[in-house]
Amino acid sequence: MSDKKSKDAAGDAPEHVLPTAPTEELAADDIASSAHGESSDANAEKIIDTLEQLLPGVLEIAEATNGAADVNRKSAAALKKGLDQVKVQAEALNDASEKSAVLASRVMIGAVSALVISVFLYGFIAFQLASRVTQVDSMLVAVSKRIVQMNSALNTFEQLRSSIGQLAVTQAQFSDRQMLLIEAVSRSEVSTRSLAKEVPDLAAQQVGVKTDQIATQVSSLSDDLASQGTIVSTLTKSVGALGQQMKSLEAQVSNVKKLNADVEALIALERENYLDVLQRQVAVEEARQAEGKPVEPEPAPSVVVYPYISVSK
Repeated sequence: MSDKKSKDAAGDAPEHVLPTAPTEELAADDIASSAHGESSDANAEKIIDTLEQLLPGVLEIAEATNGAADVNRKSAAALKKGLDQVKVQAEALNDASEKSAVLASRVMIGAVSALVISVFLYGFIAFQLASRVTQVDSMLVAVSKRIVQMNSALNTFEQLRSSIGQLAVTQAQFSDRQMLLIEAVSRSEVSTRSLAKEVPDLAAQQVGVKTDQIATQVSSLSDDLASQGTIVSTLTKSVGALGQQMKSLEAQVSNVKKLNADVEALIALERENYLDVLQRQVAVEEARQAEGKPVEPEPAPSVVVYPYISVSK
């Protein structure tokens, strides 16, 4: 390549240094042209030498330029490839972010819907529980009224028992007095018979007077017996009325037992329902904690729990 350039330079140089004078002056200027040709050859040789010295540097510069162009081309290809990869990764990241946003929105919608359903369910259960508790409260009020009535009936029964005890004591006293009266009458009959046989008529009159006195006492005792009979009849009526009251009281006690059994069954059912509500509430709180949501404070209890009252006969 250097030889070709040197030849081109050598071939071009004489063309520039050739004289352009007309043909008629060539003969006169042969000596000048020959001298000028020698100087032109010397200049051409100098130029060729200079070009030969500069040619390796130019070639090195050309090779360096070609290498830089290759490196630039390779770096441009690598940069384009990297940009393509970054673009692909950015698109994948955008797709993943869109999918995660859609999934998060679906999860949020599901959680909100589940929370709304649980709130409605909890409100419905609380309303049912409050109505049941109100029914239990009214039943307990009715049971307390029945218990008060039973207590008053038991007090009446105790008073009747005390009256029957007093009547028994009075009847015992009356039987004792009756036995004493029978003994006195028998003694008076014996004494009357003995006096009728042994004493004279005056003594018989005195005995008659005493007999009249004894008859008077017997009549008064008969009056006492009649009054006692009246008392006994009234007590018999009272005992009959008491028997009827006892029968009605037994019927009320049986009704109270049935009501107590119903109340116990209802209370057991309400306990089970309340336990179910508590379990569901605990499950909802655990789900909220698992999702990372703050735990809401428990509301104040609006259900009044009544103690169990056992009614004994």
